[in-house]
Amino acid sequence: MIIKRGLNFSRLIKEASKLIHGRQYIDHYWYLKSNPESLQPIIDNETKIKNTFFEQPQIKEIFDDYYQVSQGRKDGRTHNIPELYDEYEYNGRFAYFDSGNNYQIIERSLKEGEKEVVLDLKKIQFLKQYQATLKLTKLKISDDHKLIAFGIDLLNNEDVVWFMKYIDDERVLRTKLSDCFDAAFTKDNKHLIYTQYDDKFRPYKLMLHKLGTTQEEDELLFEEKDEQFYLDLQQTKDGKYFVLLSQTKQSNEVILIDREDPKKLQLLFSRKENAINLVHHHEEHGLYILTNKNNYDYKVLKQEGDKFVDFYCPQQGEVLQEVDLFHKHLVLYYTKESESFIKVISLQDKVIFNIIIPPSLVYTNDQKNTKNMLRNIYDRVIKKDKSQYFMNQKIQNEVLGATIEPGINHNYKSGVFQFHLSTPLVYDQVYQYNLSNKQLSKLQDFSLTGKTFKREEFTCTRYYAPSKDGTEIPITLVHHKGLQKNRQNKLLLHSYGAYGLPQEIPFNIVQLNALEKGWTLAYAHIRGGYERGQDWHRQAILENKIKSIEDLLGCAAYLIAEGYTHPSLLCGLGASAGATTLGAAINMRPDIWKCAILLSPFLDVLGSLLDENLPLTKSDYLEFGNPNDKKIFDTILSYSPYENLKKQVYPAIYISAGTGDFRAPLWNVLKYTEKLKQIAIKSKKVETIGDHPLIIDINDGGHSGGAGVQSFIEEQTRYMTFLDYYVGIGNKEITKKSLTQDIDESIQLADEEDKIQKY
Repeated sequence: MIIKRGLNFSRLIKEASKLIHGRQYIDHYWYLKSNPESLQPIIDNETKIKNTFFEQPQIKEIFDDYYQVSQGRKDGRTHNIPELYDEYEYNGRFAYFDSGNNYQIIERSLKEGEKEVVLDLKKIQFLKQYQATLKLTKLKISDDHKLIAFGIDLLNNEDVVWFMKYIDDERVLRTKLSDCFDAAFTKDNKHLIYTQYDDKFRPYKLMLHKLGTTQEEDELLFEEKDEQFYLDLQQTKDGKYFVLLSQTKQSNEVILIDREDPKKLQLLFSRKENAINLVHHHEEHGLYILTNKNNYDYKVLKQEGDKFVDFYCPQQGEVLQEVDLFHKHLVLYYTKESESFIKVISLQDKVIFNIIIPPSLVYTNDQKNTKNMLRNIYDRVIKKDKSQYFMNQKIQNEVLGATIEPGINHNYKSGVFQFHLSTPLVYDQVYQYNLSNKQLSKLQDFSLTGKTFKREEFTCTRYYAPSKDGTEIPITLVHHKGLQKNRQNKLLLHSYGAYGLPQEIPFNIVQLNALEKGWTLAYAHIRGGYERGQDWHRQAILENKIKSIEDLLGCAAYLIAEGYTHPSLLCGLGASAGATTLGAAINMRPDIWKCAILLSPFLDVLGSLLDENLPLTKSDYLEFGNPNDKKIFDTILSYSPYENLKKQVYPAIYISAGTGDFRAPLWNVLKYTEKLKQIAIKSKKVETIGDHPLIIDINDGGHSGGAGVQSFIEEQTRYMTFLDYYVGIGNKEITKKSLTQDIDESIQLADEEDKIQKY
């Protein structure tokens, strides 16, 4: 069935034109921002097309299979492991609203005593109308354990309201704190200190609230007027200080606040140092600082008198991520080549203990490391140049694909600490490490209900692909152990590469089912992220942002040339700023992608950064640059996905967007899709629903999609169904010959001896 996107908006289209750097900049779809009522007809039509697509019997069958298996595979655990706060043990018990949205009931007990409910959102009367969308964002406990303060994102759009209540009373205090990003109790249990955000969702004020008064009576303690900086409120584990960070992604200012006298603010580090400093306080030793000053990928400083001295400097390749401070030990969480590790350092003698993850969690290939010489894949596939070579090394590691994160570990004087470990095949295992006897024990494992997932049949492997400039880019593959390099594998390549955030390799309940259906999941650790520290990020920002796009194309080309997939089976996934990279890549080389998944995408980079009234514009100058500078303008114009849409055949594209998303606003996304529909050439290689193989999935949520696990499963199932359809039933270019030939025409080797070595 063909549904025409027949609504004629041509009469509404006006040319928004401005003179910038001596040239005329024209945005034909500006009206979608300036005329919000123009969005609803587009939303209605795209929703109709999406629904028609998923109502087709063959597509509905794919969806139902994914959904039933994924929905049946829930976390079988009923509660979190208790966390000790002074003499009380607190834990969360998993629950659901009548709407299906999931939440946690917070409980506590005196050690080994009877449990009492601290907070049950379902019992708060005025929250009933929000139960389909609300999320509990944070919860804070007063020092006397009589009060709690908790933040609620009522509409799943990051507009958070904070409430307070006595633990032994179901009633919530009358006063609520609006536009409150984070909050904490002062030492006297009579005040809350909190950060408040402006109309651009930037936390910029530090306020003091006295319980029993109105928010209008609150006292201003600090205000950040520079729009590139935002406030973050923390508290030292020993309970002595609040730590106020006024920060960007590249530098911060650190202010210590006495919890007994919150009006007493002390500047510890100035933003002029051009570094990020994170503060921990020890009641006997003073301050410990995690800093990236002098271009370190973070190191730990210790206070000695009125100065700071090195306590721990990272070894080659180590990138420090977090510090957890205890009475007698310091715990370091760090990565090497995006893999997670833990060190424990004694505060008395600085003896270091490395925590070894048990071999039972290892999911790597049994083969030994091998090397093979290949012609530079990027040059062969992207540039079709035959001049460069590189060394490729297959890597195995005991924690390949694992993510390790600290637990809450609130108890400062504890002799044990907890951490969480996840891999693409194992979800949220909880471990405890005894600091005295150095024993590691597993406290809790993921209890998967439903259809048995045979995780022993799958593995993770690491490869390195060349980018345009010769830099080797790590790629992590998650795949069946029987994977063959026969060019017949459906492959989904994830990438991000922005803001100094590493590419995660998460456990995903829907993509478990995709693995069982023959998909290979690939994760490209491209520049712009943090896999190799600050320099890895800085190599692909501002005028060098194009490098992250070249990295992604290099990874895609490598996977094709090595036989892991084929252009008719290769799909890409990018979310938020990751969609900037993927959107640019499919503009440059649409022929090597079968499908692209763009989730809450940032696609109109140039137009957004020219508008200083948008929430993230000024902070984004540090990542993408300020287009009021001609060199930056020209750079962004060269890759911005929206500006570079052109008359060519595009891969099948699935886009999700939220009506409540202020980070990637719906009008911004629809500018891209409206232009794409007008300019793209209809493909003869796929079945088309509508004028183009394009689905726009519009939800009522924010930047992270709908609220709750069920919404997550439904959204993920929709795009995996889309992928399975377009690489399978709706794929007209698959032939046995095209998939099994050793070398595709697009990567034809010039000489016989240059053929890829088989192993």
